[in-house]
Amino acid sequence: MIAALTDHRDVDLLETSLLKTVAQLFAPDWAAIFHANADEAPEFAIALRGGETSHAPFPESFSHLVSAEGVTAFPIMSHSRRVIGYLLVRRAPELSNDEQAMMTSLFRVYDNYLAVLKDSQIDRLTGLLNRHTFDDQLDRALGLIRRAYLDGGKGRQKRRVDDGNGSFFLGEIDIDHFKSINDKFGHLYGDEVLIILARILQSTFRKTDLIYRFGGEEFVVIVYVDDRNDADMTFERLRRSIENHAFPQVSKVTVSIGVTEIQDTSIPVELLGHADQSLYYAKTHGRNQVCFYETLVASNEIVVHRAANDVTLFDAAEG
Repeated sequence: MIAALTDHRDVDLLETSLLKTVAQLFAPDWAAIFHANADEAPEFAIALRGGETSHAPFPESFSHLVSAEGVTAFPIMSHSRRVIGYLLVRRAPELSNDEQAMMTSLFRVYDNYLAVLKDSQIDRLTGLLNRHTFDDQLDRALGLIRRAYLDGGKGRQKRRVDDGNGSFFLGEIDIDHFKSINDKFGHLYGDEVLIILARILQSTFRKTDLIYRFGGEEFVVIVYVDDRNDADMTFERLRRSIENHAFPQVSKVTVSIGVTEIQDTSIPVELLGHADQSLYYAKTHGRNQVCFYETLVASNEIVVHRAANDVTLFDAAEG
């Protein structure tokens, strides 16, 4: 499930096209793509067996497959020449030297296409996913989340998205007084704050969580946690980490965070509206805090109005 959330449709299509091209050129027994992880074994992505692509993983581990008889492994490189995955091709007899050279040429074309796709999905300053990617993928992510809720309770290990026992939350993070930082110290230091904050986000959340630069000084995170208390601790840990970090020249930076739970009935505009409302409350009631939409509604700090046309409207209660 989490792999499906972090995959992007165009990359999926590109990987499928690569496997089908490999099948046409080399007629392998099977071929598979694995995505590289910095701290773990490569993770299965997609395979071609019997002429058909499948997302059903192999029962064997990557290390077992890559060392199996008749298997040739090809690294998939990023534009910066970093290994981001592997293509395994199994055939008896093994690929000849000429066929391996042909595969290398094929990869040059594939790598160029992949680099273009990645560039379009990544914010250049911070290296996080960008707003366009968020907009493009939110509907798909919500569909997969609904499926996870429907298929939940399968008794697998906790804190894995596959089990359906936890909850999804969306958090909007906004840097407090960021305009003042730019005005006082200049945009160069403002950009450095954004870059450092992005690194803190990446170190706070797991690699399976989705982190976006939403625009300007605002970031969005979609996380999967055990429950509301776990979400509270996670976002509070982020807030403290930023508050306690010594930023160059600027010194102290704080953030306000608005969080809402993603339900199986959530729709994008309403979900973002809930997060916006809780973020607005945090900003207008002292900043440097984490506010949950559901808590604010329960305590009547945010009043929800249901209009006649079934559109939900919000007011921040007077405090």
